[in-house]
Amino acid sequence: MRRYGRAQVRADLAAGLTVAVVAVPQSMAYALIAGLPVQYGLYASIVPTVAASLWGSSAHLITGPTTAVSLVVMGALSPLAEAGSPAYVQLAFVLALLVGGVQILMGAARLGGLLNFVSHAVILGFTAGAAVLIAGKQLPALLGLDLPSGGNFGVFLLRTVEALPRTHAPTLVLGGLTIAMVLALRRWRPGWPGALLAMAAVGGAVAGFDLDRHGVAVVGAIPGELPPFQLPSLSSLEAAGDLAPAAVAIALLGLVEAVSIAKSIADRTRQRLNVNQEFIAQGLANGAAAVFSGYPGSGSFTRSAVNFRSGARTPMSGLVSAAAVALTALLAAPLAATLPLAALAGVLMVVAVDMVRVEDIRRTVLATRSDATVLVVTFLATVLLHLEFAIYIGVMLSIGLHLARTSRPRIFSAVPDPATGKLVGSAFGETCPQMDIVHIEGSIFFGSVAYVQEDLQQRVRQNGQGFSLLLRLHQVNLLDASGVHVLEILLEEIRNQGGGLYMCGANPRVFDVIKNSGLLTAIGPAHVRPTTEKAIRQAMRESFCPAVCAVCEVMIFRECRDLAQGHWEILGPGAGPRQCTWRAPLPETGTRDQRGAA
Repeated sequence: MRRYGRAQVRADLAAGLTVAVVAVPQSMAYALIAGLPVQYGLYASIVPTVAASLWGSSAHLITGPTTAVSLVVMGALSPLAEAGSPAYVQLAFVLALLVGGVQILMGAARLGGLLNFVSHAVILGFTAGAAVLIAGKQLPALLGLDLPSGGNFGVFLLRTVEALPRTHAPTLVLGGLTIAMVLALRRWRPGWPGALLAMAAVGGAVAGFDLDRHGVAVVGAIPGELPPFQLPSLSSLEAAGDLAPAAVAIALLGLVEAVSIAKSIADRTRQRLNVNQEFIAQGLANGAAAVFSGYPGSGSFTRSAVNFRSGARTPMSGLVSAAAVALTALLAAPLAATLPLAALAGVLMVVAVDMVRVEDIRRTVLATRSDATVLVVTFLATVLLHLEFAIYIGVMLSIGLHLARTSRPRIFSAVPDPATGKLVGSAFGETCPQMDIVHIEGSIFFGSVAYVQEDLQQRVRQNGQGFSLLLRLHQVNLLDASGVHVLEILLEEIRNQGGGLYMCGANPRVFDVIKNSGLLTAIGPAHVRPTTEKAIRQAMRESFCPAVCAVCEVMIFRECRDLAQGHWEILGPGAGPRQCTWRAPLPETGTRDQRGAA
C-alpha cells in the first residue's frame, strides 16, 4: 500500500467494476449449475474473492464460482439432499470447508509440483464432458419443463426428449432470445456486457408483459443483504466423511484451474508466481465461502481475463469487484424477481459451448495416442460416472501411461560413425565382437529395472565368453537403489564370463548414487569415465583379447588397425596385450540384431 498511487487506483477501479458486470450474471447462473439458489452464487463472489485477492500471488486472478467446480458440487451433493433445500445449502458450506482445508494443507506442505501429474488432456476431457452435462441439464429450464434433475445423465436426457411435446413456447422464446442477444453483442459489440444486458432485457420483458403469471418460471425474490456469517450446522458436519472424496477432487480441480489461469496471464505480464502461496489463497477463499454463505469455487478464466484486459494493476481490482457485487446483492436483488430461469439457462448454454476448446482438443488428439486416450476416457467418465471419479480416473490414467513409458527406456547399441567419429545407432552398421556400447535414454529406477535387466543380460548371454559392456549414461536422469542392484547383478554375470562392465557420461546426481551405493568401488573407479572415448580406451586396455583383435576385420574404432598389428602402446604408457583364452567363435562381419534398437 505504501507504493499504491493514483494511477493504480484508477486502473484497478475501472477493472474491478468491469469484472463485477461480468461476475453478477455468471455467479447467478453458476449457482443454478451447483443446485443452489442464485444468491449463493453472488455470495461466493464477495468474501472469497477478497480472501484470494489479498493472499494470492497473482495480480490478476479473480476467484469465485466456476462452471466445472459448480458441476462437481452438484454431483457431490445431489445424492445426499434435494437441490436447493436448506440441508443441501448446509452441505455446500461443509464441502467448501473441506475443500479449503485440503488446499491449505497442500500449500503448507509445498505440494505445488503435484499439479504436474494432472495433464492438459485430463482438463480438456473433463471440461468437454462438463460442457455436455451443463448444456443437457439446462434443457428443461430452456424449454419450460418441470423435470427431476437427479439420476443418470442418459436417463435424464431420455426424460427430456419424452417431455418435448409439453414445451412451453414463451419460455423457449425467452431462452432463445437470450442466446441470440448474447451472441449478437459478442460479435458486434464485444466490449459490452452481453450476458448482463440480455438478462436485463428479457427480465424487463417478463415484468412488462406479466409473463411470470402465464407459466414462465422466474428466479423470484432474493434477499437483499450481504452474505451472512454462519457456521455449518453440526448435523451437516456429520456428512464430512461422505463428502471427503469429492472435496479432494474439487480441491485438485480448483487448484489446476486457478494456477493455470494465473500462469497464462503471468506469462504475458512477466510476473513471478508462488504456486504454494496460490494454493493457500484458494484454500482461504473456500474457507471464507464456508462461513460467509458461499460454496466451493476457483480462479475464473473469464473474469480473470476481463480483469487483465481492463488494465488492472494490482489485486486491489479483486476487492473492487467484490464490493461492486456486494452492492448489487444489496440494491438490485428485487430485480431478480422477474428474471426468467430460461435466461440463465440461455447464458449457460453459451458458456457450455465456449468450454469446448475444439482446437486444443484436435491438437491433443493428434499429438500422441496416450494423450488421445486420456482425453477420451476422461470425457466419457465425466458424462457417464460421478464427476469426482472422472477426475481421479483421468489423473490415474495419465500417471499410469507416463509410468508405462518410463518403464521401457530406449536402449540401443552405438558405434562411431566412420566419417565423423561421432557415435550413432548401430542398427544398420557393424559392431565390435568384444564390446557392445549401449546407449540408454530414460531412468533406471524400480519401474524400469526389469526391462533394463532383461535387455542387458540378453546382450551379454548372446555374445558369450569375454564379452564386455560399455553403458553410456549421458541421458539417464535417475538411478535408484533398484537400478544399482540390477547393475550389480549384471557386473557379476559379466565378470563370471571374463568380460568387463564400463560406464561413462553419468551426470552428477547419477554419479553420486553410483558412488554412495558402493557400486563405484565394486565396478572399479577406472571403469567409470566422464567421456565415451576414455571409457573405450580403458576397456581396450583391460578387457580386449589380442587374439580376437588380430583376426578381426570389422575395424569399428580408429585404434582397431593398430591393435590388430599388435601396437598396444597407443593406449598409453604401460599398455600391452593381455593373456586371454578365446573360446567363442568370431561372429561374421556384418550387422547384429540390436535388442531395443529403435
